[in-house]
Amino acid sequence: MTTVNDSFAAALRQEYLNEILAGKRKPALEIIMDAYHGGYPIPGIYMDVFQEALYEIGRLWETNQITVADEHMGTAITQYVMSNLYQFFEVAERQRGKLVMTGVEGELHQVGANMVADVLEADGWDVMFLGTNVPEEGAIESIRQHKADIFGISSTMFFNIPKVIRLVEATRKEFGDSVRIMLGGGAFRTVQELPPELEGCLVALDLSEALERTR
Repeated sequence: MTTVNDSFAAALRQEYLNEILAGKRKPALEIIMDAYHGGYPIPGIYMDVFQEALYEIGRLWETNQITVADEHMGTAITQYVMSNLYQFFEVAERQRGKLVMTGVEGELHQVGANMVADVLEADGWDVMFLGTNVPEEGAIESIRQHKADIFGISSTMFFNIPKVIRLVEATRKEFGDSVRIMLGGGAFRTVQELPPELEGCLVALDLSEALERTR
């Protein structure tokens, strides 16, 4: 894998951030494709550029420096760029297992879960990405059909934690310990201690942790 120095990654991230905040889809895509064709590995682009740029957009919104429309626009453009970049992903030869990834029912943010699904697929997982706002019974059936080893649940908003708990409990009731459960998303960056109902779940607060936990 090509090594990218920190200064180049920071410059690329800032250039990309400027374009998505300006609503420039095509220049944003061109910046990323130029980086990829120049040797920047796609998982690195996800971790160093997309993830960090969206964290910064979230911070700017929380501090009232941009509007919610700006935040949604930046996210939408990033999903557009990801969809174009996905076709160039090189999947690892080593097969790690099967994984189902979803956003909990009521969750309207899916870009984070999408990034996790893509990066883990490149790392050798056979990934079924369900999108977000998936009903409990649909998620359980997908785990069964895919014969998943790991079930990833994403929640951005803290108020969705009770729905995460219900989904975890339903999964454990159906599959026992045969399916490991991994939690992620902004909701879990705000809690210092997991609710007792979620004890035993893996927690991945970013893409690098998702790779680490699933390995």
